[in-house]
Amino acid sequence: MKKILFIFIILFFACILPVTAQVIEGSVAMSDKVPSGFFGDWKVVSVCTKSTDKELYNTKSVDIWTLTRQGDIITLRNPLSGARADITVDDVKGTTVKFEKRTNFPDEESIETPILTLQGDNFTGVDKIIIRTFKDGNLIKEDYVEYEVRGTKISGSPISGIFGM
Repeated sequence: MKKILFIFIILFFACILPVTAQVIEGSVAMSDKVPSGFFGDWKVVSVCTKSTDKELYNTKSVDIWTLTRQGDIITLRNPLSGARADITVDDVKGTTVKFEKRTNFPDEESIETPILTLQGDNFTGVDKIIIRTFKDGNLIKEDYVEYEVRGTKISGSPISGIFGM
């Protein structure tokens, strides 16, 4: 009887442990650590501070960013241009968040890394972008651009509904 009980306990824990590990892994998602103040609509002013090709990139731009979260997925939208991207949270330290967005095409790779610090209804930071161009699998060109960004909160909830999105 003791042997049967012992085998039952071992089988029970063998079945439970993998499930428990998955639950623990999901509960520490970086997206959960992003301060809620980041979500909503923002007027964002970007000024180019560094670039490998000053003629290729805008020196200054003004955009609308809408940041939303659904589960572990954070999405950045520009309701005016229709642009949309799911972004990855790399790091969160207090009110500073480091995001990453990777885009891969057959002959091009883009890595965008905004690092933003929330201060009430404003954020400041940098947006670093690396664009690599390939030909026949070989790197032929690498461009870099860095923007200083400043955001001002427009609303706490997304305005995308106004634009039918």
